[in-house]
Amino acid sequence: MTRRSCAIYAVGIICAHLLVIGIGLVVAQVFRNLMHNRLKKEIVLKEGSRVFESWKSPPPPVFMEFFFFNVTNADEFLAGAKPAVTQVGPYTYREYRKKTNVTMVNNGTRVSAYNTKSFVFLRNKSVGDPAVDAITTVNIPAWAVMNKAKGSFLRSTMAAIWMKSIGSGMFTTRTVDELLWGYEDPLLARIASTNPDVEKVFGLMYKKNGSNDGEFIFHTGEENYLDYGKIQTWKGQSQLTFWTSNQSNCINGSDGSAFHPLLSKDERIYVFTPDLCRSIYMEFEKDVDVKGIPAYRFTPPRSVLASKEENPANEGFCNSPQECLGTGVLKVSPCRKGAPVVASFPHFYLGDSEYVNAIEGLNPKREHHQTFLDLNPTVGVIVRASKRAQVNILMNRVTGFPTTRGLNATIFPVMFLNETVVIDDASAARVKKLLLITTLVSNFPLIIVGLGAIMLIVFILLLVRMRQKKTTAEEETSYKPVSDKEKEDVQNGTNIGMTEAQS
Repeated sequence: MTRRSCAIYAVGIICAHLLVIGIGLVVAQVFRNLMHNRLKKEIVLKEGSRVFESWKSPPPPVFMEFFFFNVTNADEFLAGAKPAVTQVGPYTYREYRKKTNVTMVNNGTRVSAYNTKSFVFLRNKSVGDPAVDAITTVNIPAWAVMNKAKGSFLRSTMAAIWMKSIGSGMFTTRTVDELLWGYEDPLLARIASTNPDVEKVFGLMYKKNGSNDGEFIFHTGEENYLDYGKIQTWKGQSQLTFWTSNQSNCINGSDGSAFHPLLSKDERIYVFTPDLCRSIYMEFEKDVDVKGIPAYRFTPPRSVLASKEENPANEGFCNSPQECLGTGVLKVSPCRKGAPVVASFPHFYLGDSEYVNAIEGLNPKREHHQTFLDLNPTVGVIVRASKRAQVNILMNRVTGFPTTRGLNATIFPVMFLNETVVIDDASAARVKKLLLITTLVSNFPLIIVGLGAIMLIVFILLLVRMRQKKTTAEEETSYKPVSDKEKEDVQNGTNIGMTEAQS
């Protein structure tokens, strides 16, 4: 056997080994499982891990936009007409988030932290000056007092007299700054003079700039990667006390800042929001791409805020049959000191049409009013998100207050917020690098199979070429007659001329 033949057969042996090993690794998914196990160990909330610092101080900028509904026919509405509003906004703030007082507990399997937020106004991203622009909207302190006083003749009579004496009506006109960050309300100030427990300052974001929502204890993911970032307790409690069923009082999921790696399209993503006093869930909607990073979009389905008739699991969010509203709205009075506050998606998106049709000027659209999370499924990183929620007030006739006599029951929109984040370029580059490494390692067996396939092609070509050369060599060395005469020569030899010998 020649050297060339040996080389060809060596190529064949290597090719066979590569294909067998590569296909075996693909079937067994050895490298894929190896990489996934590595991710499960790396994505843990502990000192020195890949994600811990970014979890404590998220690098991408978060923007909070506030939109207000300015009432244009307040007097007509009080007389029984359909209310009309115009949307004013956005008033945009840069939101700074940071986990403070971070402490490892339970031998590193849990971590305690406070979510501290602060806001800085951005004039270039806003429609006007919040210190100047005035909005006519529902007088929320007045409605809170009326609802608190109803059922007691003495309290309702006293409250009605105070409201009339100080000119506190059903609607008020305040600057955006006052509505957001607080103003001293004259009715609350009057009540606070006799009841120190009553806060005389009211604002939709009052005391929320530079503050936190209380202590959270999170799972680090050390014990189970599926628990990464999930909340164990909030304010020392593992269950809420606002609602009427254990299911409704459950604190499920994370705080919206962390999600476990290796996400599936089939799972539900749970997020606990103190502002809504409950957990909500999101389901897969579609595949998206953000700055070259593939992601799954998760969004709350209609069933999250569906009526108890449409989704019986939501019956626990009704404190009484009278407080059980229709699809798309949630009365959060139990965690708002009894105030008639109703939460919804902006413009009653995903809600019953009756709420939209009751207010002139509303126009729900998915692209503007949908809440969503775009998560990379491999590492669970948020690449883009938008949290949208609307604050409404339930306005109806209140016993003991004659000024409400002409009202029809209406869920009146006050303001909605849009909290958005998109991954920054530096973080996107790091995620793409990690995904590239993960892809290369996970697909290494395919590379081996590919090399084996290439060598198989080379082996076949070498065999064909060797065969051709062998055939050519045989043809060149085989006997060929040179003439017809030679073909007819019976002796099949060389003619030798013979002559008689001469004497």
